[in-house]
Amino acid sequence: QNLSSCRVNYYPMDIELLFSRSPFVRQQTEHFAFIRPNKTEEIELPAGETGFTFDLPEEFRNSNLMVEITAGGIKKSQTYNANSLDIQIIENYGYLRAMFQDTGKLLSRVYVKVYARMKGSNEVCFYKDGYTDLRARFDYVSLNTSELDDVEKFAILILSEDYGAVIREAIPPTR
Repeated sequence: QNLSSCRVNYYPMDIELLFSRSPFVRQQTEHFAFIRPNKTEEIELPAGETGFTFDLPEEFRNSNLMVEITAGGIKKSQTYNANSLDIQIIENYGYLRAMFQDTGKLLSRVYVKVYARMKGSNEVCFYKDGYTDLRARFDYVSLNTSELDDVEKFAILILSEDYGAVIREAIPPTR
C-alpha cells in the first residue's frame, strides 16, 4: 500500500507518574487512547520510499513523549524519553552511576526511584528512592531488612531536572 501522508500525534508524559503506576511496563501507550494529543501534524510522505524519518517539533525536543503515528488504518506508537544521561548499572554490587552523556561528567543529586518485583508472587512494590551521591553513585539494593532475598527484578527510574529521565531494569546481586 502506497501512503502519501500520515498523522502524528504528540502526547507529553509525566514519566515519574507513569513509572510509579507500572514500573515494569516500558510501553504504556494504552493510557493515551482517551486523551487528546497536545499537537497533531499531517506529514507528507515521499513517493516510492519504504522508510522515512522526521524531526520532533522543537517544543518537544526535551520532553518525554508518546508519539503515535496513524496511516492507512494502522496505528503505531512509541515512547520517547528525552535524556542526555549515561547510566552504568553494576548489578553484581547493586549500585548505579549517573553521568552526562556528552562529557562523562559525574552527576550528583540525580533522583532515583526503585520498584521491585517479588519472586513467586509477581507482586510489585516500592523498594527505595533517593539521590546519587557526590561520586554520582546510588545503592539501589541496600535496606535495613532482608527483603532483597525475595526480589526477582528491579525497575529503576533515574530522573534529572537538567538531563532527562531513563528507566532501566536490573537483577539483584547474588549473595
